[in-house]
Amino acid sequence: MPSKIHHVALEVADAAKSEAFYCGLLGFKKVGEHYFADRGRRIVFLDLDGVCIELLADEGCEAYEEPPAKKLGYKHLALLTDDVKADCEKVRAAGFKVRLEPVDTALGSRICYVEDPDGLPVELWQNL
Repeated sequence: MPSKIHHVALEVADAAKSEAFYCGLLGFKKVGEHYFADRGRRIVFLDLDGVCIELLADEGCEAYEEPPAKKLGYKHLALLTDDVKADCEKVRAAGFKVRLEPVDTALGSRICYVEDPDGLPVELWQNL
């Protein structure tokens, strides 16, 4: 039986732009990279305190289209933070879209949603 999550893969248009977003703004660290010339695919592994995301950059990839609300599938990547408001402003100041301004929830958390360089949703979560 699996013991923990190894990584989550994200298809991205430009590995360098996505790496700058996740590392430069959100604190991930690059732990590996490989280019598969025969497939035109670059993969980059980023780590945040033992949780890895894999950026998959394929030549000719189509733009992200968000699935309808009631459609099955993965919806977003959620990252724990100590200060949602400050991190939200940091992402906005870097020119990225904020989908949902920081709000306190009935779950005892403060959250916001931002978009990565490809418009993929990222939730920032702070326990209150």
